[in-house]
Amino acid sequence: MTGMDADPSVDERLDAAVDELYGLPGDGFLPRRAQLAAVAKAGGDAEMARAITALRKPTIAAWAVNLLVRERPDEVDRLTDLAARLRRAQERLDGAALLDLGRERTALVDTLVGATAAVVAQAGARFTPAMARDVGTTFVAALASSEATAAVTSGRLTRAIEYAGFGEIDLTEATARPLRLVRPDERASAAASAGTLRPGRSTAASAGTPPLSERTAGDPATGDEDARDPALTAAEAALHDAMAAATAATARHGVLAAELELAENRVAQLQAELARARAHRDKTADALGEADSAQAATQRELRRARAVVEDLRGS
Repeated sequence: MTGMDADPSVDERLDAAVDELYGLPGDGFLPRRAQLAAVAKAGGDAEMARAITALRKPTIAAWAVNLLVRERPDEVDRLTDLAARLRRAQERLDGAALLDLGRERTALVDTLVGATAAVVAQAGARFTPAMARDVGTTFVAALASSEATAAVTSGRLTRAIEYAGFGEIDLTEATARPLRLVRPDERASAAASAGTLRPGRSTAASAGTPPLSERTAGDPATGDEDARDPALTAAEAALHDAMAAATAATARHGVLAAELELAENRVAQLQAELARARAHRDKTADALGEADSAQAATQRELRRARAVVEDLRGS
């Protein structure tokens, strides 16, 4: 057990440092981290200084998500609620519910990306299409795994995460170190709502009982005729494949929808700039025409003046 583990006050101070650092914009993270580490070192707490120095600077997309978590907690609650409902529907293999929830997921991802763009703009930063893509894939991943939900809603994300529609989500170094500093209440809430299951796993699997598709055909211990039905096993496998494909398609749709909205906004901005540029061009062209006329008039006057002088000199 380390000194930080044994001393609650140290843990609280490190927790406070993490909260502060992961709420800062990118250009403020490194200087403040250095200040906090220096203060800890000067106070004789070398272990605290090392722990602070080891905290990873978040990517710009991760900072944007962290900012949303802090500024729009109601939006985060919607994400957590939908994630729990999606996992319950997956546990029950409820195709109709998954279809409805898939549409809700697409709409929520779009809403969350838009909300993130708003808080980033309010913070004085630029929300780029690349950020929109990374933020969108992160929210899609947060809806696919209880662990990802906890990571994203911790407000301590260090990088964007992505769910490809199958398998586990890679959360390696995706949150502030140490990982134990992810808020316990948020982690417990996400785990309780989903039973810490990965998508596509049944309640039976979490209890150590293989799902129906994995039970040995003809096993008399199950007492279930369906367990010996190869057609049901094949149908379950097909359903899981379809769910994975639907999740991947929904993720792609949500991200592209967010990018399209940003592109349309940019087009509108460029069109407004083009209209202003054309108006300026037309005004300048009119002014140039007037200047041409004035120049021609002065040239005529100059020629007449020269002619008068030459006539007088000749006489």
